[in-house]
Amino acid sequence: MTKNELIKSVKQSIHSGKTKQETFEQLKMVSNLPQEKLAKIIKGIPTLKAKASCQSANIVLIILLSLTIFFKITWGIATVFEDGIKWFPLVIIAPIINVILLIGVFKYKTESYVFIAVLAFIGLLQYFAAIVGQNFNPLSLIDFAIGITLIILGFYIYLKLQSDYQILKQRYQNSQGQYRYRDVIKFYD
Repeated sequence: MTKNELIKSVKQSIHSGKTKQETFEQLKMVSNLPQEKLAKIIKGIPTLKAKASCQSANIVLIILLSLTIFFKITWGIATVFEDGIKWFPLVIIAPIINVILLIGVFKYKTESYVFIAVLAFIGLLQYFAAIVGQNFNPLSLIDFAIGITLIILGFYIYLKLQSDYQILKQRYQNSQGQYRYRDVIKFYD
């Protein structure tokens, strides 16, 4: 079974309502991956319960990302008119990145949430560097609030969608009657 087929099987199993532990137990026999790599793949696929628990926060994040796309397009057009066509690639790239992240949020792709939080943090750092020494503008509080909210929601939803696992040592008796220990993976859904 290839890695893509395995990921597809994991998604089908979890989306059919099985827990991550049930999915792991089912697929560890047919997968040619080490158990820990299989566990990492399963960890990244959110369960239906996890999706339902953060649905409201996800909707807020979708709205905020849509707003940032609109603001970046508006800012980009104004920048091109003021400073010339040399800024046109930036006008295209910035909104495209947000659109890709927005698609990831719609699909509940866990890595999208981390990218959103990290990019929002970098954006806030750039924003603070740009406003140092400037007069206070009340509208700048809106940018600040959106940035902070994107960081908080990105990390919050990421943590809610991922359920961790632990590698435990289990004692067993082998065919020669000797007691040994083996690794057992336990998911916390």
